[in-house]
Amino acid sequence: MIKKIIKTFYQKLVRPIVIRLFRITSLQSGLMRSMGILLMTLILVFGYFAFGILPQAQNQAKANFSRYATVSCNQLEALLSSSQESAQIAAYSNVTQKFLLSDIPSVVIESKTAVMDMFSYISTYGYGFQDIVFFSDRGRKLSITNQYIDLAEEAIKISGIEDDRHFREAVYSPIMYYKEDKYLVYLFPVYGIIDGHRYDYNPILGAVIYRMEDLLDEIIGVQYENSAAIFMNESNILYSSRTLTQQETITLKQTQSDDRQMQVGESKYLLESMELTVPGWRMILLTPTDSLFSGMPEARYLLIWLMLVAMVMAGMVIVGILWLVRRSIMRMTAEIRLAGSDGVRVSPPQISELTPVSDALNLVMEDLRQATIREQKYARDMYEAKLSQIRTELLAYRSQINPHFLFNTLESVRSLAHHYGAQPIEQLVGGMSQMFRYSLYSPMMVQLEDELGHLGAYLSVMDARFPNRVQILEDIDPETLSWPVLSMLLQPLAENAIRHAFAGRRGGIILVQTFIHEKRLHVRIADNGVGIEQEILERLLEKIHQYNGEPEKEREPDFQSKKSKISIGLPNIYHRLRLTFGEQADLLLRSQEGYYTVVELVIPREHLPLESGES
Repeated sequence: MIKKIIKTFYQKLVRPIVIRLFRITSLQSGLMRSMGILLMTLILVFGYFAFGILPQAQNQAKANFSRYATVSCNQLEALLSSSQESAQIAAYSNVTQKFLLSDIPSVVIESKTAVMDMFSYISTYGYGFQDIVFFSDRGRKLSITNQYIDLAEEAIKISGIEDDRHFREAVYSPIMYYKEDKYLVYLFPVYGIIDGHRYDYNPILGAVIYRMEDLLDEIIGVQYENSAAIFMNESNILYSSRTLTQQETITLKQTQSDDRQMQVGESKYLLESMELTVPGWRMILLTPTDSLFSGMPEARYLLIWLMLVAMVMAGMVIVGILWLVRRSIMRMTAEIRLAGSDGVRVSPPQISELTPVSDALNLVMEDLRQATIREQKYARDMYEAKLSQIRTELLAYRSQINPHFLFNTLESVRSLAHHYGAQPIEQLVGGMSQMFRYSLYSPMMVQLEDELGHLGAYLSVMDARFPNRVQILEDIDPETLSWPVLSMLLQPLAENAIRHAFAGRRGGIILVQTFIHEKRLHVRIADNGVGIEQEILERLLEKIHQYNGEPEKEREPDFQSKKSKISIGLPNIYHRLRLTFGEQADLLLRSQEGYYTVVELVIPREHLPLESGES
């Protein structure tokens, strides 16, 4: 019954009105009705803007300011926490403790280089602080920059711990002027952790130095006009990001921590106050309401002018729109027929409603072109990766003709060596057999555990050949053993260390270390050999990053020469890593002549979809 009544009401009353309203019998009547609808729409839009959007926008602006203040405070806390954690890590490292506390001159000198490397890493990847300084009760000092030691000593003095530097709790110094800038210093105790230097007091005092202006630059992004970030201790203003007027200063000192507004003369301000972990400190973000709501009154007046202009131009627009639509559609149709040609694009039509159509078409065609380019590059990379793998194996083992015969022969030699008690020969032949079998039958991608086994076989061969020449140390993270890596990756690095790092010396040390950092595998092979001259190191790094996987022209590689190792070994490994794992993979090389050489491979978990069984 109700459905029948609704249907009758629609057919008898609503439907005739809708038909009469939208049925256009002439262009003139259509234009008049369109102008009437346009006028009614503009009036409704203006009313909704004035009484709906504008108040909502003001409330939203206040909420955004509150969130902005909370985020800024959280960023400041995170920055202080991060920098202080970096300082704690540096303070409790063995090399730092040995340099600051050891009484053995050779230990102090030896740890100096490692400390500088660690400080270089902290200064590169740390942020928010100017310097980290350490003082020991042995009279030694350490600083990343050596520019703020005087400032740290002054902070110790004014913080009341100059006479007795043994204290338990970390403290913040008052804000100090230094070289025309304001600084904050965080002072913390460091206890001894190395043998012979564990006390019930702190023998080391650490300091983290912050420049106030840089602190605010780190935590505050786009600020509101005439806004200010202010640090206060009770009713004292410690620092402000901009110069405050006298009246602003007086009013600000009278505010409470829960105040959200204040008025200075005829100006109104919004403020957010947040307690910091710095004892007794709070951060206040202050902004004028005119700055917060800037643009809203202008938007209202602009809307009125737009309404008037729209009413005047509505007739002209509606008259010309049909002609423009027809012309634009015909032109787009003609250009679409030619759009398949390389470089041809559909030009934007004069009618804005048709612009998304042309943009979408151009975007689809551009995506198709880019997809074709990526497909070609992917095919090229796959070919080069497979070719590089094949070239590596052929260059390393091109003399092997019949693996089955070779393995049987090696096993016979090993059995004879075992029978006659020639253990070094048995170890040598057994390691060689394992190496050859791995090199011939291992897939392109293997687990790190398999690659470490191959490396162990090679090292056993070298130990049999050169007894007690090097000592192998391992620091293997069990979580890394199942990580997918390229085969034949680690043995060339260990071979370089044995052949070139020790120059016939005995008593060398090679460290093999694996760990996971930032979701990437790091494999580090380090030695304490002769190191690499700086000039040769720079040329080698340049050679590595310019190598494209092709053999050098007009000569065959000499596998017995150091020059060939520089030209082929490391560049080949780097090229294989980048082809297989993309730009996330890397090969890092650093050395100090006379001290050490470190080669570090960085391998992501994901790699190009090369079949692991292909070689």
